[in-house]
Amino acid sequence: MINRPMDNLKIKEKKTKRIFIPSPLLFFAFPLLSAILLGLCFNPKTPFSLGWISLIPLLASADLYQQDPWKRMGCGYLFGIFFFSLSFWWIGLVTVAGTALLIAYLALYPALWLLALSRPLVNFSSPSSSPSNMLNALAVANLWIILEWVRSWLFSGFSWNALAASAYKNITLIQICSLGGVFFLSWLIAFTNGLLYFSIRGLLKHDASQLPYFPKMEAATLTLLFGLCFFYGVHRLNSLPDEKALKLRYAAIQPNIPQDLNIPVDPEEAFLEEIRLSRQSLSFKPDLVCWPESPFGLDFFSSPNLLEPIRKLQAAHPFSFLSGSFKATSNELFNVAVLFKYPGEDPEVYAKNRLVPFGEFIPLAHVFPFLRKLVPFQIDLSAGREPTLFSLENPRLKIAPLICFEDTIASYVRKMTAQKPDLMIDLTNDGWFKDSPGAFLHMINALFRTVELDIPLLRCTNTGVSVWIDQRGRITNILTQNGAKTVDFKGILLGEAYWHHPVETPYQKFGDWIILLAFIGLVFPFFIKENKGQNQLQATSLKPGSKT
Repeated sequence: MINRPMDNLKIKEKKTKRIFIPSPLLFFAFPLLSAILLGLCFNPKTPFSLGWISLIPLLASADLYQQDPWKRMGCGYLFGIFFFSLSFWWIGLVTVAGTALLIAYLALYPALWLLALSRPLVNFSSPSSSPSNMLNALAVANLWIILEWVRSWLFSGFSWNALAASAYKNITLIQICSLGGVFFLSWLIAFTNGLLYFSIRGLLKHDASQLPYFPKMEAATLTLLFGLCFFYGVHRLNSLPDEKALKLRYAAIQPNIPQDLNIPVDPEEAFLEEIRLSRQSLSFKPDLVCWPESPFGLDFFSSPNLLEPIRKLQAAHPFSFLSGSFKATSNELFNVAVLFKYPGEDPEVYAKNRLVPFGEFIPLAHVFPFLRKLVPFQIDLSAGREPTLFSLENPRLKIAPLICFEDTIASYVRKMTAQKPDLMIDLTNDGWFKDSPGAFLHMINALFRTVELDIPLLRCTNTGVSVWIDQRGRITNILTQNGAKTVDFKGILLGEAYWHHPVETPYQKFGDWIILLAFIGLVFPFFIKENKGQNQLQATSLKPGSKT
């Protein structure tokens, strides 16, 4: 008789557990929902950023499978496949196999993140309390940005569409990038996701028999963080110096030369088109005329006669000329930016330092020759040795030249701008991706360099987006067709810009300090656990009768 109630209780417990067994659909649904929420952030038609809640479904996956590391990792990998496919499908316009390989590689990072969300770093089994929620959210954010940081440099790096980039529409909040770069903003977004998840989880799983639980500390923490970030952003946007000491009249030529391996480009016709557009721009009397990264194999060094029509235009109206080109030596080929000031002066040359993997070189091709079959380009370019600044005479400016996706690499641009330029100019050719989101995503990932470093950016492109971005990340001049279209058309971006001398930001001075703090935050729990274990062992050894 005594055992029957206990037997009944055991039966009831088993039935209760069965009720809460998650459906296999959640294994796919949660990662897909997170990928959609984060992917929508990069759509210009989405009115606000969903990045602040995008990781919550993914954290629910980690909670559901807290006892199964392989399922956690699988959910993270699925999220990566979904999100990076939504983000970078357009690379498939050049190479389908290469895009599949890239997405499969990038998906490893969220997979490793979800795999690491376990004890002692994250404890989903801990009772709902503000201290445990705060510690869990800190671990979530620290792990996320460390993996983002690794992604930004490993195998040459591909940092596009980091969590911070999802907030590009909020000019006020992105000003905190001047303090700690994009990783600082990514940390804030990941921390917000984590704290929201664990707070909601605590409310839903609260036991009525316990004291009422309300996440007061969590709410106060988020209110304080966002309040500080908001007021800092407002202060920075409103504290621009009144004196605009620097100015430039510029003409950025966007020739829209087709990029298709199946449709060869006539180099002479393409060159004459750029000359024609440049001639049209002279009525604006620009100080600087820019051509994009060479879209048709232009080489001013092997064919110096190409300079003759440029020199004639400079004689009609003095201006400096900045263009992309190739430069060949006896055994190397470089992708370069070259500045021609006035006839008779030697050009200034910058060779691209950070090459595009699988676009300008094939990593490990000497070890795995089959990798060359994944891309249509069979020539490896050589990387430049060091960053170089250009000097304009009229007006007197120092320019940091960037080529292609170099403007999306925060660490490299910070290194270049340590030489204290007045302006950054990026020459790029996104024409390979036609009328896709590729050019737009390139632009918004580059936008953060202006905020981080307090230096404006002029982008001259083959097919879009040609734009001037000021020192606070605001687009103040953009080349459009019919007021809306920004890619896949030819035109001239004309503008007269005024700006203040760049001021050294905390990010320029201290770099990615948030990554060091994140590592310390992850190691700290292990240190506490080891120290606690040693104290317990010492206390046991001091008890009477204990063996030493």
